[in-house]
Amino acid sequence: MIFPTIVLFLLLSCNQFLFSGTFPEEKVKSFADTEFVFPTDLIKDSPVLIALNIGTSRENGEVQQAALIAWQDAVEGSATPIRFAPFYHISVIEGAPFFVRGAIRRGLAESFEGLIDLERGGVLFLSKAEKFAEQAEIPIDGEPTVVVVSTDGTITSYVKGEVDSLALSTLVALWEKAT
Repeated sequence: MIFPTIVLFLLLSCNQFLFSGTFPEEKVKSFADTEFVFPTDLIKDSPVLIALNIGTSRENGEVQQAALIAWQDAVEGSATPIRFAPFYHISVIEGAPFFVRGAIRRGLAESFEGLIDLERGGVLFLSKAEKFAEQAEIPIDGEPTVVVVSTDGTITSYVKGEVDSLALSTLVALWEKAT
């Protein structure tokens, strides 16, 4: 138990020097078909959590989506204040022609229906996902990613991979540090 605590302490103490990325502003339509500016319109009075799905393929995107739903369930079921954190699902799709974007968004909305508030999710259609990831300082590696974004719009940190008790504890500590 002491080793994970030491690792968590080191991660948190070095965190302020590791992450200074930001998300570029992009116009997005939510799964409920309302427009918003990502990430500006998501940030209010407290840090937000963004389940970021940058799939390396369609199949990988589906696997990430399931993992990010599990993350949301774990956060909402947590006995810590993070359960009140605004939680958004953003899928990033590169290179989709404009004439199929509505169909893609509606298909994703159907897959999320009943699992999330459709106002809290949307699709970023980008020409270059790598440029987006570089500015955010988040690697595209096929892993589900939960990002902590502070009230000033900077990325405080992120956690990658499947949810487990250590990963959830790390996310809670990162979110509390951002508050």
